[in-house]
Amino acid sequence: GAAVSGRALATEVASEAPVKEEAEKAGGGMKYRPLGKTGLEVSEVAFGTYGFDNPALLSAALDAGINLVCTCADYQDGRAEESIGQAIGKLGGRRDELVLFTGKKVTAGMTKQQVLDALDGSLKRLQTDRVEIFRTHNVGEPADLRVEVLFEAFAAAKQAGKALHLGLSGHRGGLQDCLNAAVDDGRFEAFLCKYDFASYADQEAIVHRAAEQGIGTIAFKTNAGARQKEIKDLEAGGLSLNQAATKWALSNPDISSVCAGITSFDQIKEFCGAVGATLSAAEAGMLRRYADAVRDQYCRFCTTCERACPRGVAVADVMRYHMYFKYYGRQKDSMRLYTALPPKQRAQACLDCSAPCQGNCPFDRRIQDGLIEAHGMLSFA
Repeated sequence: GAAVSGRALATEVASEAPVKEEAEKAGGGMKYRPLGKTGLEVSEVAFGTYGFDNPALLSAALDAGINLVCTCADYQDGRAEESIGQAIGKLGGRRDELVLFTGKKVTAGMTKQQVLDALDGSLKRLQTDRVEIFRTHNVGEPADLRVEVLFEAFAAAKQAGKALHLGLSGHRGGLQDCLNAAVDDGRFEAFLCKYDFASYADQEAIVHRAAEQGIGTIAFKTNAGARQKEIKDLEAGGLSLNQAATKWALSNPDISSVCAGITSFDQIKEFCGAVGATLSAAEAGMLRRYADAVRDQYCRFCTTCERACPRGVAVADVMRYHMYFKYYGRQKDSMRLYTALPPKQRAQACLDCSAPCQGNCPFDRRIQDGLIEAHGMLSFA
């Protein structure tokens, strides 16, 4: 298949005159888009809080025009929400400028009260009386959406004014099936989902179908694994993969915002610099080069190979934690997540396996090699 999914990059930039390209390179201040039919207007860059613990960053982001904040009760065991709450506590009347998007994975077996208690815990940490969007987190299969207590709890929370809109988030295998099922369900109003230039072309059509139903989509993990440092001189001449990937995603009118994981002041400037600027020919070339370079290296978490594993290794989760360790700088967190997997789902089973998974990756990855490297990095022992 093509190295770059969705809208062809060459077509996108073919009509851009060089003068216009240079003029738009720097962007033009924050811009806003409607989030589906929620009535919310959100900044084209959202503040992602995985790894976030500095309240001053959120204040700076708000000053830069970012009003959408995407978090989760699970991030840093609640510390991300606590840090947001510390920032909100100092904002005074500016809380109304923020669109808060949080949640927790709602699973079969949970009660309505447990979901409501989780929301109340988030509200306490966030130091606010409501969130604009509450979501079920990290969905991986349509069954994750068929947990009726989610809808019962949300209805009660909405009536109490504690949560205004219902959403979901996901980046695991089965995401496309989840998104299609959520569109068909009709009760979800916002998606926060993985969306990049090197993975699945069919996601373009799904996002468009969601937009037609009034569902707003916030894209994240747009930089396809954050492996730019592995590719020699990829960002030479002042190019930025983060900026280019953000521009690429925002060139789709069905995307309401790009959620960027922000852990430094420089990143606020970097991501905001992509707003209002057209993807240049040089940036499109960089994305094509990146996509070609990582094609058989980058795990898309599609779980195709998992189905061929005779030992039940959680390939997608293992490779995601490996990505957090090696490319996101979240070593302790990724090791904790890996250790939390049931022992039989860890990649130790790959060490003496004949690897029937090999040949099952749609992108020709050497699956066993990646899993063995992941196990070595993520194991405490």
